[in-house]
Amino acid sequence: MNRILLILIICLSFSSKKDLDKKLSSKNWRIESITVTPAMTIGSKISTNYLDLSGPSSCEATTTLIFSADGIFTQSANGALCDLFQLPNSKPVTWTREGNQILISSAPQFPYTLSGNKLTQTKTSVASGGTVYTFEYVYSSK
Repeated sequence: MNRILLILIICLSFSSKKDLDKKLSSKNWRIESITVTPAMTIGSKISTNYLDLSGPSSCEATTTLIFSADGIFTQSANGALCDLFQLPNSKPVTWTREGNQILISSAPQFPYTLSGNKLTQTKTSVASGGTVYTFEYVYSSK
């Protein structure tokens, strides 16, 4: 009886892992919000809503993440000049999942966290004046 229970638990844990991977790779993930703290000034606007500061046609506002089933990660955006930062001869960026953490090979220090139909990521940046900004990116599945 204990062996059957153990086998059932092992099978369910592998099934659950594959289900989460499929959930991640079967959809595109579109940016929903970017919150910056403290509030940032761009032009004459001061806000914690970085998408509002950047504008609706910006690279940030049109970002989509794709996690392929074969482990390839792609980030794309439709804003003007957005693909200038892509290196045409670079090797593919890959993704792996550890629990609810999604690690990207090119930036493992900034993992994504999967919760329901949302992916979140937190990054920090130091401005030239020394101000430390924290950006929280939220993506939803489409």
